[in-house]
Amino acid sequence: MNAIKLSLVLVLMLAGASQAGLHQTGEISGQLIDLTTGRPVVGAVVCLVETGRQARTDSLGWFQFADIAIGVYHLTIAHPSYGIVRDIAELTVVVRDGRAADVKLSLSALVGAVEAEEVKRDTDDANYRSETQRQERSEIVRSPSINDVGMQSLVRVPAEQSSPNAGGEAGHRGKTVVTCPPYPGIPMPTPPAGYESWPQDMFFRDYGTNGFVDTRRDRLSTFATDVDDASFEVARRYLAEGNFPPADAIRVEEFVNHFEYGYLPPQDSKFRIFTEVGASPFESDRYLMKIAVKGREIEPAQRRPMNLTFVVDVSGSMRQGNRIQLVKESLKMIARSMRPEDRIGIVSYESAARLVLEPVNVRAMYEIERAIDRLTPGGSTNAEAGLGLGYDMANRQFVPGHSNVVMLFSDGVANVGATGPGTIWSRIEQFANKGLSLVTFGYGMGNYNDVLLEQLAQKGNGHYAYINTFDDAREQFVNNLVGNVQLLARDMKVQVEFNPKAVSSYRLLGYENRDVADERFRDNAQDGGEVGAGHEITAMYEIVLNSRGAKGKLATVYCRWKNDDGYEVTEVARDVSLDRGHKTFDSMRAEFRLAVVASRFAEKLKGTPYAATTTWEELSRLADKIGRELPGKQTNELREMIVQAGHFPLYHTERRYGDDEDFVNYKR
Repeated sequence: MNAIKLSLVLVLMLAGASQAGLHQTGEISGQLIDLTTGRPVVGAVVCLVETGRQARTDSLGWFQFADIAIGVYHLTIAHPSYGIVRDIAELTVVVRDGRAADVKLSLSALVGAVEAEEVKRDTDDANYRSETQRQERSEIVRSPSINDVGMQSLVRVPAEQSSPNAGGEAGHRGKTVVTCPPYPGIPMPTPPAGYESWPQDMFFRDYGTNGFVDTRRDRLSTFATDVDDASFEVARRYLAEGNFPPADAIRVEEFVNHFEYGYLPPQDSKFRIFTEVGASPFESDRYLMKIAVKGREIEPAQRRPMNLTFVVDVSGSMRQGNRIQLVKESLKMIARSMRPEDRIGIVSYESAARLVLEPVNVRAMYEIERAIDRLTPGGSTNAEAGLGLGYDMANRQFVPGHSNVVMLFSDGVANVGATGPGTIWSRIEQFANKGLSLVTFGYGMGNYNDVLLEQLAQKGNGHYAYINTFDDAREQFVNNLVGNVQLLARDMKVQVEFNPKAVSSYRLLGYENRDVADERFRDNAQDGGEVGAGHEITAMYEIVLNSRGAKGKLATVYCRWKNDDGYEVTEVARDVSLDRGHKTFDSMRAEFRLAVVASRFAEKLKGTPYAATTTWEELSRLADKIGRELPGKQTNELREMIVQAGHFPLYHTERRYGDDEDFVNYKR
């Protein structure tokens, strides 16, 4: 028999109370940590016995129960690696007078015969239960079968078998209360219809799916560049926590742009264009064309001075999952990566905006970190007020020739003031035109607005990233800080002119919300994408070659951008020749195959008709082979996500745009 050893540490902290009518409510939040490794325990199911409510620990090991009545509560924990943990003193929590309990538990994995090691604690809630009761309830139960009982099932037990109910009153004989099953099943059971909307309060937007275009009708494909990869990071968190991402959360180009493909940076120019063509591994009559733009890299010692304005969401929702702590660590990472002469100012907002720190040189690090430590969540969310005050501050410290950037840290939820993205971004476009960029960083799951954060970044001439872990923060704010804040180009657009003699039809994978009218490619007033130092942009096309035989030039790629000062305009071109492609898929560079698998994986998650015949097993096999040729974190992530997604049925229905023949003629 396997055994479980448990070591528990409980910390109770006071938090603010909320009041609903005449009844006070509180919260129970906590974090589960592996006792041996110190890493968070992800995907554990925590059940509140008295109500039957369940929460699942996120990628940082955090869980939360909000809006619960004051009283005594008991928790049950279930995880495949740690067994079932219940009925011990450390899992009893008291919420009095509207105060919330913050629980931190250190767990040890299953190791041998069933036994429990209880670390006793002295707390002010010990008076409601005797030592005899404590010993009777001190046990740990291992599930005989992980799938014996479904997660959603509840059982009822007589009150004399239960402890005092929520609200602190003892149960009456014969009365029944809801409790959790002794052996909850893991993983989650198959989600019901409408699963795409869960977790609740997640806001995404469907921009459709590009279809095939007949080159005889339209040989031009034009789009604004995009360096974001937030969609990939959001999907990764969904899958890591045992949830299938909603179709609207998937932007194919952000999956492709998440990966690095080994492009050599230009030496004597700002940008270099790369192209590759190869046979599709999925459909025998199609080919894939990859085009990419790589920006010049700038060493940290050669970068411009930075004037950064942090706009920090400290509303009540930022307390959920301890988002605010990850934000604070992010801010400190940025400050410690800057030079002493750089400047930082801080604005926070909840129901109203507040000046936290007037701009100071980074040499005043102690003052900056103290200001960051004082950020405390609470109240509603007035993003409009926060951005307004932030831009006022950024204007005051604006220096021509410096990197002047407003950085927004938020879950994107705005419920006070002008809450729609249209009303907020109309006020920041004028600042973007003056050279003040807006970069947005998203935090959180279960109460998150992807739409607002993405659109704000687009209108603010910046980019958008999702921060899921401390490693993500380190990658963005230490390794890529220069690229995040120092622009090489503004309003970059790409236009691909296909040769109808060689290509009969084409389809751009992703970039649906970055579409640009063909005739506006050389219109300098047309908005495009912003590209930072060292950034790279990759786009994938699916093409069908002319049945009469294709040879020579397939297409010409044009790339046009404004200088970072917004005035000088540059345009470059590169031909795509079949001589440099037309290879079998297996003979192509591993980096090319990585982009192909990433794009098809995104389309599979999104449920597009073009990925309907591709199986998870096929994607996994291709990813495994690429991983052996390109070992490292990137390919490991992709392989793991494909395996995780393959454990779910495909919930999304195919989005079709008419009959099959219409696929060729459809264009956004």
